[in-house]
Amino acid sequence: MASAQLTLIDGASGGGAEKPGDLSFELQQLSARQIWFLLRRHMKLVAAIVISCVVVVLLVQLQLPNRYEATATVQVELNDSTGSNQADATRNQQRVANEARMYRSQALAEQVVRDLNLTRNPAFTHGVPMTVQQGAVQLTKNVRVVSSTDSDFIDIIVESQKPELAARIANRFVDSLQKMRSQRRQTWRDGLSVALDKETARLAHEVETAERAVADFRRAHLMPMGAGSAEDYQQMNRIAVEAASTAAMSSAMQAQAAGVSRAAAMRTVAGATSPALDNLQKQYDDLIRQRSEISVQMGAAHPQMQALSAQIAQVGAALQKERAAVIVTQQTKNDTDAGRERAMAVAEASAASARAGQLQSKLNAITGAAFRNNANLVDLSILDRRAEVARQAYLTTAQRAQTVQSELETTGVNSTMVSAAPVPLYPVAPAPKKMALAAFVGSSVLAFLIVLGIEMFDNRLRSGDQLRRLFGLRTLAMLPKLEDAIGITIEENPVITQPQSLFTEVARNLASEIGDLPHGGASQRVLVTSPLPGDGKSSVALTLAAAAASMGRRAIVVDLDLRRPGPSILRSIQDSSDTPDLIDVLTHASESRKLIPQAESHVEHDVAEGAGPRALMPVVLSTREQIRNPAAVVQGWQVGRLLDDLRDRFDLVVINAPAILAVRDARTLSTLADSTLMVVRWGHTTVEQMRASLQMVNNQVVGAVFNQVDYEEHAKRGYGDAVQFYMGSAAYYSDSFPVQRSWKDRVRNVFTRQAA
Repeated sequence: MASAQLTLIDGASGGGAEKPGDLSFELQQLSARQIWFLLRRHMKLVAAIVISCVVVVLLVQLQLPNRYEATATVQVELNDSTGSNQADATRNQQRVANEARMYRSQALAEQVVRDLNLTRNPAFTHGVPMTVQQGAVQLTKNVRVVSSTDSDFIDIIVESQKPELAARIANRFVDSLQKMRSQRRQTWRDGLSVALDKETARLAHEVETAERAVADFRRAHLMPMGAGSAEDYQQMNRIAVEAASTAAMSSAMQAQAAGVSRAAAMRTVAGATSPALDNLQKQYDDLIRQRSEISVQMGAAHPQMQALSAQIAQVGAALQKERAAVIVTQQTKNDTDAGRERAMAVAEASAASARAGQLQSKLNAITGAAFRNNANLVDLSILDRRAEVARQAYLTTAQRAQTVQSELETTGVNSTMVSAAPVPLYPVAPAPKKMALAAFVGSSVLAFLIVLGIEMFDNRLRSGDQLRRLFGLRTLAMLPKLEDAIGITIEENPVITQPQSLFTEVARNLASEIGDLPHGGASQRVLVTSPLPGDGKSSVALTLAAAAASMGRRAIVVDLDLRRPGPSILRSIQDSSDTPDLIDVLTHASESRKLIPQAESHVEHDVAEGAGPRALMPVVLSTREQIRNPAAVVQGWQVGRLLDDLRDRFDLVVINAPAILAVRDARTLSTLADSTLMVVRWGHTTVEQMRASLQMVNNQVVGAVFNQVDYEEHAKRGYGDAVQFYMGSAAYYSDSFPVQRSWKDRVRNVFTRQAA
């Protein structure tokens, strides 16, 4: 049934309660649809923020003058003695970053201001007198330097109200940087050159002094270059080797001279010959061959044989004579050669012996001088080291001075203009559409964050799911907020006057839920309380009793909120009725049963229209005036006796107790009731108040009732409970519900309002 859905808001039964959670859990579990409901219930705030931001941005944009941007592109290079060097990517990126920082520096901005004389340019100063430093600050605000980590290009973007001025400034940055860098290099180079020249002159004087000291020492101690050094010992070794070699050569020559004579006697002449001897020997051999050839034919006595023999004898004699002459000639020649060789060997031996003596004498002289120089070698080494140190220092300083003086202007990191900035034709600002869109997006995000922050800091209770999740507490009913206050008589209660209303239906379901709670005996005692005064617990108690009475139960409301000053609805009803006062009933113990009023019945419909069923009326037992000592009354035995007496006469006894956090009476009275009902004012009672209240009564509350619920607002919040769909049950109730429009009607209404 629809009525049951409106009453059992959380759908929970009397089962075990859940463990209390954290309020932020609700925001952590937001779905897309819940986010939409969240924005919709704060739609006015969101719309105000968005519209305000967009309107302000548009107004500002429309009042701003046109601004132009000019972009100049430069390339960063590292120039050394070999030219451009871009090999090292990592170092190149660092150089580009450093160069970009130079373009952003205050010093370069001041140089650009001076070069272009911007402090006297009305388009730049806008008529405001400026110093160079102030102009540099303004220029820095209007300049953006953009560089990429994987490129050696830098974009210099200048913004100005004048397009020509923006292009001039953007194109001037490179020249101004080179000029500033050149001036600093020249100043540094000049200072360094002067210092190096002074140092070079000083070191040259020290070198001259050191070398002169070395020369004077060598001259004073007769130590030429190399004296006393390893060269002396090398020379001594060479002379000693040469003297030994010469002595050995002399001995060899003397032995050779002695052996020449013996060799001459041993020479032979057997092989001596001459041309004439060879010719005679050939003739002799020929004659012998001829004689042998004809001897076989002619015999020995043949005259030709005899002639040949005579001729052979003659040639043989000449041959013997010639051989003897040749031997004599050869012997003479051998003797002559031996004498010459002997003379030459003797001469060479004499020369080698003389050379060996000279070398030995020279060796002795050099050895003596070397030993004499050893004593001065230490002092000479010290002087040489001093001279060498001074010489190296002088050479290094002189070379450094020459390098500095010959260094190129372009050496180091330099920027080259790759693309000059053209004069911009179209302004980049203001951009109303773009900025309005950005303002809309930004303000929407801001509004959502504000709404989310409001929800996060909003700790007021509004749904049964909050009570169930945070406190494990069951929601028994959500009483709608009434446009008019409850009347001062029982007959004016909405449950009686509007039996077909939504309020009455929820009240009846509340009475049914209370009736299903466990209780001892036929009568039931229910304590109604709230965290703080003003939550409407008296109205809830009266409504509960009226709903129970309309369902045929004898119900009474006992108002024990005696400490509350001023009038209340229960006291007003007590004043308008003729029933005894609560104090009279408590103080007249013997006559309390007679004083207790009885439940009466009334006709719901006009008899003229037809007899209607008679229904019971709830009874209210309260005080007409504030008593002096309410604590004594509440804590006395008379209250317990009164409740026992009421148990016999009424089916439902509703005890209206004071607020829990105000006084202690509710904790005392809760022990006299079967059930304790907590009244929560929708949208006002906080989580902390509810938690403190439950702790005060040791969590003995069986359920809660939301009072003064704005059903329309609750439905907009989209909590997903039955109240969200209450307008779908409008046909069952006599109330006037707001018209539920479709999304098309809502969109049409929005555009209609905008057109209007």
